[in-house]
Amino acid sequence: MLLYCAFVGQIIQPNLRTAGSFARGIGIIFGSIFIVNNFKMKIRCEILIATFLGIMAICMDCNPSQKAAEPKISIDTVSSVNAPLFGTHWKLIELMGRKIADSASKKEMYLVLKKDSTVEGNGGCNAFSASFIMKGNEITFSPLVSTKVYCPGLPVENEFFKALSTTDRFSLNSDTLSFREGKILTTAKFKAK
Repeated sequence: MLLYCAFVGQIIQPNLRTAGSFARGIGIIFGSIFIVNNFKMKIRCEILIATFLGIMAICMDCNPSQKAAEPKISIDTVSSVNAPLFGTHWKLIELMGRKIADSASKKEMYLVLKKDSTVEGNGGCNAFSASFIMKGNEITFSPLVSTKVYCPGLPVENEFFKALSTTDRFSLNSDTLSFREGKILTTAKFKAK
């Protein structure tokens, strides 16, 4: 029976190259079961193969070469867009209603939203990245990951990071991107660069 399983595994394995990564993972798991349990298999090989083929059939609709879906933006959120939301270098110009001077931090404070739902930028002292979820004009950021360098602009950077963590809405007007908490409070404002 073990030889039969190994033989069928050799037939199925080349086809995994065209299947999704989930199916490849299942193949690795089943291969590990064969090696670990060797002759002490408690589950019959035919059942495992039938289960594997069933999972493969479900996963055949998956296409790993498809690109990530671009987040949808509602029409009322974007008006006369000159700067695209994604891939644009957005320089921070206002934080919690206060203008940000160029001298407020060691480096320029900015962010770049990407189509794969990730964001990266610099808080003035430290580079950061995160992921985000966007639906209509709603946006939320995952906890930021950043370097940990100290500089005199750190208090402003901390306020910037806090503003991103509380943001739940955005609006885009020409070359200005605004983040909001609720419908009224503007947490941060950016200018396309």
